[in-house]
Amino acid sequence: MSETLWCRKDNWVGTQIEDSFVMLNFEGGEYVSLNSSASDVWHALETPQSVRALVAALTARYDIAPEQCAQSVDRLLTELQAKGLICTSV
Repeated sequence: MSETLWCRKDNWVGTQIEDSFVMLNFEGGEYVSLNSSASDVWHALETPQSVRALVAALTARYDIAPEQCAQSVDRLLTELQAKGLICTSV
C-alpha cells in the first residue's frame, strides 16, 4: 500500500514579509498568509511529501511532540487543500 503524498499547486507565488510568508494566486486573485511553521510545510512541499516526512522535518526543527505535530500537520494540510494550495497524489 502506498503512502499519500502531498504537493503544491503551481498557481501560487509568495514572498516573506516580516514574520509571514504571503502568497498570491494570480489566476483567482486570492491571497493567504502563512506563519513560520506553515511556511516550512509549504517549502517542504516543493517536492511531494508524506505526512510522516513533514512531521519528521518539523519535529527536528521545533520543540513539539510527534503526535501533536502530526495532528497540526493534518489540520494544516486540510486547510491548504480547501484553499486550493495543495493536492494529493499516490
